[in-house]
Amino acid sequence: MRVASLDIAGFRNLRQVSLDCAPGLNLLIGPNASGKTSLLEALYVLGRGRSFRTRQPRELIQTGAAAFRVVAIMSDGEGRRVPVGIERDARALTARIGGAPTRSLAELARQTPVLLLNPDSHRLLEDGPKQRRRFMDWGLFHAEPGFLDAWRRYDTALRHRNAALRTQAADRVVDAWDGELAAAAARLDPWRESFCKALECALGPLTEATLGKVAVEVDYRRGWPLEPFKHDFTSWLRTGRAQDRQQGHTRLGPHRADFIPRIAGRPPAEALSRGQQKLLVIALVLAQAELYRRQAGDACILLIDDLPAELDPANRTRVMRALAGLEAQLFVTAIEPGLLDAATWREAQTFRLMGGAVDEVV
Repeated sequence: MRVASLDIAGFRNLRQVSLDCAPGLNLLIGPNASGKTSLLEALYVLGRGRSFRTRQPRELIQTGAAAFRVVAIMSDGEGRRVPVGIERDARALTARIGGAPTRSLAELARQTPVLLLNPDSHRLLEDGPKQRRRFMDWGLFHAEPGFLDAWRRYDTALRHRNAALRTQAADRVVDAWDGELAAAAARLDPWRESFCKALECALGPLTEATLGKVAVEVDYRRGWPLEPFKHDFTSWLRTGRAQDRQQGHTRLGPHRADFIPRIAGRPPAEALSRGQQKLLVIALVLAQAELYRRQAGDACILLIDDLPAELDPANRTRVMRALAGLEAQLFVTAIEPGLLDAATWREAQTFRLMGGAVDEVV
């Protein structure tokens, strides 16, 4: 899916913004505080239902405005055009797809598949497993039709089992939730393992394009040991139940899953410099975009904030070449147009922002 046009009102510091977007590269140029990042954030909220900058939705509403509104005309690879929009006031978020109301953030995500690269993206490597589980699950949500139902089933069973553990419920009650957890885990685990294998294959050419020739592997960790029960997750739950009761939560399972990229068998923090780790994160996100294209048969939308500030000129050139090789729509911010080479794209558009408004279209 691609954004054919975008209309934003009442969002952050942006004035009324209307853009006709290129299907390839869209450069957002302007000084600090001109609204570049806010424009990316508006697109991200449209696709994810939440911000990457704040957990407080009210902060997204412009001072003096009652609500914000973001509407995009989405175009797929076959030329179909679908309007997708969200509006948020101080109390609630409302959304429409094709003019019809929807309460499903999942449907918004399917219509507006967005991936983000920004100065905080290094957290994919440096933070705990939660960020990497989200990364896996975004890919699986778009690749496996049954993934969301299995994830919801597991999450519901986990919450109920944890409540039963905390209240010291009878074993027969916990047994029932053990069965639910194991049934959902039996679906989630092989999907995640397959995703990591596919990610490793897609990652190889992209790490070569950004980092050079390195041996890269993706080490999947399911969240519980294989031995001695192999894939019998129910046995692990029963064996560990006494300790789970003591701690008041389920210690093992897909909710602890993770993946670790390895460079020549070593973790990134040992094998790579800080700058090289940034390039690895970029390669991971680009690999995610490539997997989406293969599964969906269409492009996703890449939001890239302040790429020039993160990389030196040589590495910027390498990354821009790698981006040009993807069949993805890009929205990329920079202070000056000369910092990024747009010559590789046949379909490119440059928008100059000033004071929260599009001052010029180049």
